[in-house]
Amino acid sequence: MQDRYDPKEAEPRIRAFWDEQRVYAYEPDAKAPVFSIDTPPPTVSGKMHIGHSSSYSQQDFIARYKRMRGFNVLYPFGTDDNGLPTERLIEKLKNVRASKMDRTSFIELCLRTLDEIRPAFIEDWKRVGMSCDFSLRYSTIDDNSRRVSQASFLELLKNGKVYRKDAPNVWCPVCQTAIAQAEIEDRASESTFNDVKFKLTDGEDLVIATTRPELLPSCVAVFVHPEDKRYTKLVGKSVTVPLFDQNVEIKTDARVDKEKGTGAVMCCTFGDKTDVEWYKAYGLALVESVGRDGKMTASAGKYKGLDVKEARRAIIEDLKKEGLLVSQKRITHTVGVHERCKTDIEILHTQQWFIDVLSIKDALIENGRKIRWHPEHMRARYENWINNLQWDWCVSRQRYFGVPIPVWYCKACASVNAADEKQLPVDPLKDKPLRACKCGSSDFVPDKDVLDTWATSSTTPQIVRSLAPKGSANLPMALRPQAHDIITTWLFYTVVRSHVSEGELPWRTTAISGHVLDPRGKKMSKSLGNVVEPQPAMDKYGGDALRYWTASAKLGDDYNYEEKELVTGMKTVTKLWNASKFAIQNLQDHSGEEETSGFDAYMLEKVKEAFASATRAFDDYDYSAARRIADRLFWSVFADNYLEIVKDKIYNPDKRGVLERRAAQHALYKSLFSVLQLYAPIMPYVTEEIYQSYFRERVKMTSIHKTIWPDAARVDAEFVAFGDSLLEIISAVRKAKSERSLSMKAPVKRLVMNVDEKRAKPFLEDLYAVLNAEKIEFGKELAIEL
Repeated sequence: MQDRYDPKEAEPRIRAFWDEQRVYAYEPDAKAPVFSIDTPPPTVSGKMHIGHSSSYSQQDFIARYKRMRGFNVLYPFGTDDNGLPTERLIEKLKNVRASKMDRTSFIELCLRTLDEIRPAFIEDWKRVGMSCDFSLRYSTIDDNSRRVSQASFLELLKNGKVYRKDAPNVWCPVCQTAIAQAEIEDRASESTFNDVKFKLTDGEDLVIATTRPELLPSCVAVFVHPEDKRYTKLVGKSVTVPLFDQNVEIKTDARVDKEKGTGAVMCCTFGDKTDVEWYKAYGLALVESVGRDGKMTASAGKYKGLDVKEARRAIIEDLKKEGLLVSQKRITHTVGVHERCKTDIEILHTQQWFIDVLSIKDALIENGRKIRWHPEHMRARYENWINNLQWDWCVSRQRYFGVPIPVWYCKACASVNAADEKQLPVDPLKDKPLRACKCGSSDFVPDKDVLDTWATSSTTPQIVRSLAPKGSANLPMALRPQAHDIITTWLFYTVVRSHVSEGELPWRTTAISGHVLDPRGKKMSKSLGNVVEPQPAMDKYGGDALRYWTASAKLGDDYNYEEKELVTGMKTVTKLWNASKFAIQNLQDHSGEEETSGFDAYMLEKVKEAFASATRAFDDYDYSAARRIADRLFWSVFADNYLEIVKDKIYNPDKRGVLERRAAQHALYKSLFSVLQLYAPIMPYVTEEIYQSYFRERVKMTSIHKTIWPDAARVDAEFVAFGDSLLEIISAVRKAKSERSLSMKAPVKRLVMNVDEKRAKPFLEDLYAVLNAEKIEFGKELAIEL
């Protein structure tokens, strides 16, 4: 072994070794049980950020452990490339506009460009030590993924699980597309409550409070609560809308909040979900005053062409001039914004495709309860989301780039004509149906829309299944790892798709990671200048140190970036290297197993104890506990104590005897190899380097990551506890020497140990040596004379 370990030199070389030896390749012909992972596909629109490096390391801890437990791990790597970020990236890199190109040509340009930039992008994931089978790779816009996504859509269409409808739906005026409920973020916004005068037929005023006076031209009714006695006599009467002069009826509905505003509410098409419900329930007129571009329509009269906020200001001014504004109150309220562009959303009446989710909410909750959640409390987010769902899942998007909806519409009878599965992937803008319409017509209009990106991402289990040979990725898969912020999107939608398409769970287990915050516990943001990039951290400390820090956090917990943890990780790497170097130098003549006693036997029992605890931790997805277990065994027992204890037997065979030396070598060999195995899922690089330098030719496995993690063995708890008490005595002697500023080699004139003399006998010679003790006695109280 070299004198020092340099991660900058070693890690690229080790990665090349892993690739060359196909260490992490999925083996379809193997008889071992399959552990299949629905790996999150990152978006190729930049470079790995600190959150990526953290959450992907955490899922990799589990993958590596399962591989060492004898599973045939199916761990593909995909990239999510069919969304707006990729579209914008390609437009920028290639100086093109997607809307000015043939869609198929733009997709082909995307695929070529992604092939050019993906290797550099993926290198960060390899660098952090991901043990994916990178030969099993997909892009959510490649031919196979489009084929899977479109085939799934067609299956839903065939079974009546997806439908097309003209209906109110959430709309982003900036992106100019329909969006799903999961894409809406709540944001606090400052506004005004405006008390506005409506005129009754008898000339009296009816005051209504609104935060959106720009929707007055779309007012189609006024509602009051049926038990609100203030308005009992007005129900059924007509009222005139200020500035726009349309007459609307006053109706009753129990959804009105009597305590909010004046208790009278205008219903506009559409200001919120309640407006939509009233519109449907009472067959109200449709008057859209806000267009798809976010500007006022002709229905708004002289305000046509203004954007929503300009119209709001102008209408408020005119209300003031006309004496129709009674009062205003500044408020802070919650508004819905599109998560991508942060634009206030609108509700517009458009024709869209939907997957029915509202009718299966109970089944989706039940499916969620069949999945094993780590941590368990994250399931509440999933259930709360379903319980609060108000819309079916809108899966069509008015964007140009993406997976096309594979249908045409007959010009003669307007029937939907679905693509034939053998055509897939298909682009209706370019391709034609293979058969005439059932009415006999062959004249079709293509669907111009594309599928919601989540509609394709939600089929990743099916995409993985299509990549894996011999159908070895059948549902349910073993694991879905992901972050908590996409429980309501990727996780929920995948459960939906697997349920409605196959009547099956997508996976048996989900592992939910938290977010990385800055050192002060704040969310990282470019605007705040507090973003930490993983690449410089790996340059400075290495991939193992970064993973070591990542293992400090439990699943589901948000946690701070702590550079001191990387420093600790680097120190652990260095200490492991130096300890291994010492051990291996003294194992060159190690010949095999020997019977052990005393501290050698104790060391091996501590190894069994550590493996038993670490196995329980990893099986429960508690990798942070597994790391602490490895740390305690390595630092507290192996490095700080056993290596010092064993030196006398290793260095002085003439005094201690050849058999004792062999026994010590056996324990040293077994314990060092075990420490490497315990650390291997967390720190794959340095453990591999040490393994290759000595253990490979003896263990006869290509890589430490293919060695077998031992099954739990019975631990002699009493023996271990007795050994622990002896280490406490050693620690107490060292502390006493340190307090007197004495060398650790300073003699101990007399030591009285408060342990059982008979049980201590096999340990005595080692204790004399390691403590440099001149006299050891036994009594009720520990006593140290220096």
